[in-house]
Amino acid sequence: MFSILLFSLLTGHSLQCYTCKELTPVQECLKIENCTEKETICKTTIYSLEDVYPHTGVSTVTKMCSSVCEPSDVDGIGMTHPVTCCFSDLCNVDDAASTLGVSIVPVGILTSSLGAFFWTRL
Repeated sequence: MFSILLFSLLTGHSLQCYTCKELTPVQECLKIENCTEKETICKTTIYSLEDVYPHTGVSTVTKMCSSVCEPSDVDGIGMTHPVTCCFSDLCNVDDAASTLGVSIVPVGILTSSLGAFFWTRL
């Protein structure tokens, strides 16, 4: 990670992030922006479905280049606007989906285990 950052600094390459400054459905936030020299972080804020009116049932996000980013504690209870931070080009492509995936994986494992258990009982 450090070598990538050092290489970027030495070659003058600016970070690229997906950006949408207004609340945007996650699958529609596809604008690519070249960050400034001081903006070395891609920041994403995920909003709950209830934050958007009218309620569409779609996760919304804001994404931007940033010079400062404090990621949310993944174990934070009652968190309504989780923040993720990443440091490589276009790394903030799918933050809402990856956050959702964390909660879906245990359900998938449980479902598979139960299916295998009942299948052997037939």
